[in-house]
Amino acid sequence: MIQLVRKPGPGWGVLAAGALVASLLAAGAAPAAAVTDRADHATRLSACAGDAAADRMFSDVSQGHAFRSAINCIAYYGITRGTGDGATYSPERDVTRAQMAVFIARAAGVAGVDLAAAGDDRFDDIDDTWAEAADAINRLASAGIIPSGGAYRPDDAVTRAEMAVFLIGLLLEAAPHVTRDSSGTILLGSAGSRSAADDRFPDADGAEAAALYELGVTTGAGAADVQDDAEPPLDFNYEPTGTVDRGQMAAFITRALAHTPARPAGVSAQYDGADVVVSVRDARYRPVPGAVVDVFWAPAGSAGRALTAGGGCDLAVVNKADRSSYPCEIDVTDPVTGADGEARVAVTGLRRVPDGGATVWVWTGADGDVLDAGADPQRLEVAEGADLGFASATLVTTSFTARRARFGSSVQYTVQLRDTIGDVSTGADGADPARWRLSVQVPGEDPEVETLVSDNSGKATFSIRVDDPGNGSDVTATYTLSAARNAPPEYATVGADGQGAATGTVTFSAGAPTIAAGSATVTIDTRDYVHVAGRSTGNSATVTVFDQYGRPFPGTRVSLSSSISGVSPNGGAVCTVNSRGSCRFTYQYRGNGGQAETLTARYGPTGADIAGPAATVYWTADAGASDGGTAQAVVAGDAGRRHIVVNAAAPVLLVYDGNDRFDLDGRPTSMAAFEAELAAALRRESPGVSLEWSNYSPFSPDRIAEYDLTTG
Repeated sequence: MIQLVRKPGPGWGVLAAGALVASLLAAGAAPAAAVTDRADHATRLSACAGDAAADRMFSDVSQGHAFRSAINCIAYYGITRGTGDGATYSPERDVTRAQMAVFIARAAGVAGVDLAAAGDDRFDDIDDTWAEAADAINRLASAGIIPSGGAYRPDDAVTRAEMAVFLIGLLLEAAPHVTRDSSGTILLGSAGSRSAADDRFPDADGAEAAALYELGVTTGAGAADVQDDAEPPLDFNYEPTGTVDRGQMAAFITRALAHTPARPAGVSAQYDGADVVVSVRDARYRPVPGAVVDVFWAPAGSAGRALTAGGGCDLAVVNKADRSSYPCEIDVTDPVTGADGEARVAVTGLRRVPDGGATVWVWTGADGDVLDAGADPQRLEVAEGADLGFASATLVTTSFTARRARFGSSVQYTVQLRDTIGDVSTGADGADPARWRLSVQVPGEDPEVETLVSDNSGKATFSIRVDDPGNGSDVTATYTLSAARNAPPEYATVGADGQGAATGTVTFSAGAPTIAAGSATVTIDTRDYVHVAGRSTGNSATVTVFDQYGRPFPGTRVSLSSSISGVSPNGGAVCTVNSRGSCRFTYQYRGNGGQAETLTARYGPTGADIAGPAATVYWTADAGASDGGTAQAVVAGDAGRRHIVVNAAAPVLLVYDGNDRFDLDGRPTSMAAFEAELAAALRRESPGVSLEWSNYSPFSPDRIAEYDLTTG
C-alpha cells in the first residue's frame, strides 16, 4: 500500500533530487488557489505602451508628478482633452460624477465596448448637465455599467467607492476575466478557474473595491486601525468616502484599461517577464488580426550599433526571436497576431535579461519586406533583472539522505519555484502560483496521482509512505513530477521544451540495520578551501556514518587519511563514532599553499574495512596579477566573503571588492550581477564556470582588478 500526503509548512533541506520545468499561470489568469493579501489577478501589461506613453505637454503636470504617465496616457486616447484651452490638466481638481461618466464612456470606446445610443433619460436631475455628460450618463446606465434611475447628482465630487462601481462596471463589459455570476457575485479569472476576491478592505464592504485590489487597480490608502480577527482583512483602508482628483482618476482608469484590449494604434510591444507581447491596432485602437510581426533584439550596450545608417540591421549585432528564421525580414516563420491583435513571442536570451538590459525592436509588413529606412520599428527597453523573481524552473529537495526508508515511515519532499538565481514565490507572470502533476508508482500497483499547487512562498510539499507487504522483500517507489496535464489552457509551461519532469526513487525495507558496503551513508564535512597565511595552518573534518535507514550505527570505527605527505589527521588514530554517528579529526598543514588535498574515509569494525567517500580541500596561496592571463576553472569560494578559488597551475585565492571591474561572458556588468552568478555557481556540486583576471594584487589596497566570469 502506498500513501501520498500533502503537508503544509517549511521545506525539508537541500538535497537536489531533480529539476523540473514548472507549469505556470499566464498573466491575468486566475490562480488555482487565491492568496490572501496579494493582488492575485494583477497584470504586468499596460494600455500605456508605445506612443501612448508620449508626453502631452500639460503645463501644470510636472516631470516628477506621481500620475504624469497616466495623465499622458488618457490624453493620448482622448479620454481627457485637458482643461481651459487644453494646455492644462488641473490634476488636483476633484472629479465630478458628470465628468466621471464622460471619462468612463470615452474609456469604454477605447476598450472596444460599443455603448448603444441611450433611450429616455433615466435620471431626474441631469437636464441641466452638458450634452456629452448627459448622453454618457444615460448610455452607461443603459449598458448596465452604472445603476440607473433616481438622482444622479452630476455636480457632486465622485467618491472612491463610486469610482470602484464605475470601473468594475467598465471591466465587466471590457475585460474577459472579470464577470458576474447569477447571484451578482463579481468573479475574477478565466473560464473554469473563476473565483471571488478573497481580500477585503476593513473599511469598505463593497465587492467592487475588493475586486479592484485583486486586479491591481488600487492598492488602498492609509493604514487600517481596526482588524477583524474572524475575517482577516487587508491591513490598510480603502477610504471609500474620500474624493478622487483628476490625477488619481487617470491612474485608476489606466490600470483598469490594462485588463482590456486597449492598446495604442499601430504596433506596440511589452515584456511580461516571460515573453514579448506584440499588439497591433488600427487608428481606432481596434485589434488587427493576421498581422505578421518581426521581433529582434540586442543587449543594451550594443543597441546603438544594431541599426545601420540606411535603416537596416547589422546582423552581427542583433538576435532573432525563437520562432523567426531571419531577423529584420518579414517571412513565413514570423509570428502572426491572433483575433485579439496580439502575438506572444518567446525571445531567445530574454529569460535571463542581459546585464545592462536589452533593446527589442518590433515591426510589421508584407511577406518579403526587409527592414530599411522606410520602416519605423517600435523600440522596447527591457531593464536588467526585469525577469528576476519569476520562476523558470522547479527544484525538488528532501532531507532524506539514507539508503532505505523503513516500511510505515514517511519521506518528505519540497517542491520550490526558482529563477536563475534562487528561490522565488510566484510563477512566470510574477503574480500566480504553479501547478504540478505528481505520480507515485509502486511495482504491481496502480499509480497514485494528485495535483500540487505552490503556496505564498512558491513551495509545495508531499510525502511518500509504503506499508510492509509482509513478504520480506524491499519495495521501491518512484515519483514523477511534471507539468499538470489536466490544467486549463491558460496554464503555460516555462523552459526550452515546456515539458520537463523530475523523477526520483525511495526504497522501503524491513531489513536489520547494517553498514555493509553499499548500505551505509558516510559523509565528510570539512572546508572546501583554506587560505594559507603562515607556515602552519590547521583544519578539521567530521566523518559521519549512518546505517541504511539514516540512523547512527553504534560501535562503528572510522579512519581518515590525507593525500599530502606528512599530514595525518588525529595522528593516524582510529575513532569510534559518538551517539550522532560522528568522529572529528584535526590536523596541521605546514606547506606554502597551492595544493589540492584529498581526504579519504574508511570505516567498519576495525576502522579500515570498507572504503568510504573522499573530499577535496584546496590549500590556497594568494593569486598574482599574472596568473589570470587565461580563463581558469572556479573550484570553490564564498560569495559572502567575496572569495574565489581557481585551480590555475595550483589553487589560488582572489578577494574582490566594489572598486574592481567585472565582466560576465566578456561583457561589462555590475558587481551585484557578477556576485549573483558566482553564488549560483558555488551552490552547484561542480561550479562549471571559469575566471580570467588581471591587475590583481592582494597587498595593494588601491589596485583595481578586472574579472571576467565565463558561464558558458
